[in-house]
Amino acid sequence: MVMSQTPLRMSFFGGGTDFKDYYKEYGGFVISACIDKYIYIIINDRNDDNIVLNYSEKEVVCKIEQIKHNIIREALKMVGIRNGIEITSISDITAQGSGLGSSSAFTVGLLNALYRYKGVTMSPDQLAKLACEIEIGILGNPIGKQDQYAVAFGGVKKYSFNKDDSVTVDDMLLDDNKLSDFNNVIMLFNTGITRKSSEILGEQKEQISVNAEHLHTIKDIAKSSEQYFMSLNYRKLGDLLNISWQNKRLLANRISNREIDNIFEAGKRVGVYGGKLLGAGGGGYFLFLCPPNKQEDLKKELGKYRIMPIRFTKFGTRIAYEN
Repeated sequence: MVMSQTPLRMSFFGGGTDFKDYYKEYGGFVISACIDKYIYIIINDRNDDNIVLNYSEKEVVCKIEQIKHNIIREALKMVGIRNGIEITSISDITAQGSGLGSSSAFTVGLLNALYRYKGVTMSPDQLAKLACEIEIGILGNPIGKQDQYAVAFGGVKKYSFNKDDSVTVDDMLLDDNKLSDFNNVIMLFNTGITRKSSEILGEQKEQISVNAEHLHTIKDIAKSSEQYFMSLNYRKLGDLLNISWQNKRLLANRISNREIDNIFEAGKRVGVYGGKLLGAGGGGYFLFLCPPNKQEDLKKELGKYRIMPIRFTKFGTRIAYEN
């Protein structure tokens, strides 16, 4: 048996510039962080030739071609496993539509576990590339590639998406004390709104040439934020989050809605440093940078929304167990 553990991620700055249609022309740049909420993939032998899948549904099939779950189907083909296997996925949260990179965490974690099951150890870069190949190249999902790299590498990092299709990964060099301090100002609220990110991202992808100036601004903000991460200047980071969020709202029609706008306005009334919706938009989790002395006020203001406590994790996908 093999079990992989892959973190979910929060994207702070630069989302949208990781789309190929953008970075091939201009180069992209994203800053994101992995958190201590995980997707687990368990791989087991079977004593027959069936393929058994346990996720939100259960599948029992004889051939790869019969698998409905497209990511599992393509991953098994890629790794070269034909039958006699059971795959189970478990998530710490209801991950679908969360805006926390769950689909890519699933793909990266699945590939990590499948390759280790075959006795092969893959690097974070290899796993991210292969996950992108499945999600973007084979399945044609209208997504960028920040999530695959973020969950493969872990930590708080900056990612440069280069015009030649390579990705440069650099650590933000925040020590344990700074990470702990940073954690103390982060609040994540579940909007309770679920949506299919592919629909919003599809529109965003189609509008990249039209929205190039907004994406330039989003990238410039991401690059200018680096210095404030290092100094933990939360007020400046909050201001940049707000500006970035206002630009992101313009990339597609359904990125925001009245309820999401009301959540953002509630934060402003309380006196947060700044905030943004995570992921593609339309729902999922709302991130605030909030002074500790304002957090009880924010909880009361947003009383109907559930808070998810999180801590940063330095680890990307890893093998948690094998026997």
